[in-house]
Amino acid sequence: MRVARSTTTREVVVEELADPSPGPGEVVCRVLACGVCGSDVSDGYVSRKLPAVLGHEVVGEVLAVGTAVTAAAVGDRVVVHHHAPCGDCRRCRRGHETLCDRYRATALDPGGFAEQVRVEAALVPELLALGSVDPLAATFVEPLGCVLRALDRARLRAGDELLVVGAGSNGLLAIAAARARGVARVWVREPREGRRRLAEAWGAKVHTDEPVDVAFLTTASEAAVTDAAAALDAGGVLCLYATTKAGAPLGVDGEQLFLRELTVCSSWSAGPRDMRTAYDLIASGTIDPLELVTHRLGLDETARALDLQRRGEAIKVVVVP
Repeated sequence: MRVARSTTTREVVVEELADPSPGPGEVVCRVLACGVCGSDVSDGYVSRKLPAVLGHEVVGEVLAVGTAVTAAAVGDRVVVHHHAPCGDCRRCRRGHETLCDRYRATALDPGGFAEQVRVEAALVPELLALGSVDPLAATFVEPLGCVLRALDRARLRAGDELLVVGAGSNGLLAIAAARARGVARVWVREPREGRRRLAEAWGAKVHTDEPVDVAFLTTASEAAVTDAAAALDAGGVLCLYATTKAGAPLGVDGEQLFLRELTVCSSWSAGPRDMRTAYDLIASGTIDPLELVTHRLGLDETARALDLQRRGEAIKVVVVP
């Protein structure tokens, strides 16, 4: 099979590898599509993994199953999650399943920018049957799951006012998810006109300093964090969906945190419940993410796919091997 391996944060080579074989409890999937995530183009995040086959927003078709597999059969089309928590450790019990040691240890072999992936046994029970959902739309299950978990951690409720900072694919998913949750109003801050107009089309209003209950940041620039914190009403929540550079100041006034009882939270990845909820929202048509796919590229163009996402020239790129 062919894989697109990132050798540096800017260089990708297409290689031939032996087709994977499933071990006990495992399955092998043909990759139907794999979305490009912001983490795939984050130098700080990616550089620790290199060289590596990236890609984790995977939709596939089961090609082979190992012994004792009952959750999937050859020919099934599935959404694949790349992590699975234990569900029983202290972190899982406290709602931090994405920080579970087992969660961090599980992974696809190789990543999704490949013709095939081996899904290890711990991940097989988390496969979601694709049904009639378009494979490109299904690549959004994982990122939408991440957004849903972040909104839960920010305690966003029906009737709240939400500010979304940054109208890339995740910001737009947050707008759609918040509206599905019944918020009073969604505001957006986005400097690029095209993305700002798309956010408005998805139901957001351009923010002009109205007080909000939750600010959801898809960028971690110090200025954006400072401005978003200033927009919070008393008792508001600042939700960091993007990471700052190591050692960078957060840009939040500690006195204001105390006097106005503001909360700062962060959220990383998605758990099994988030994945199932995201799938249901897409399968039901409540959220239709296909409009966000601006580029569909083959495996040989993975380097270009990553570059388009890195430069912000695409809303969402999907690699179709």
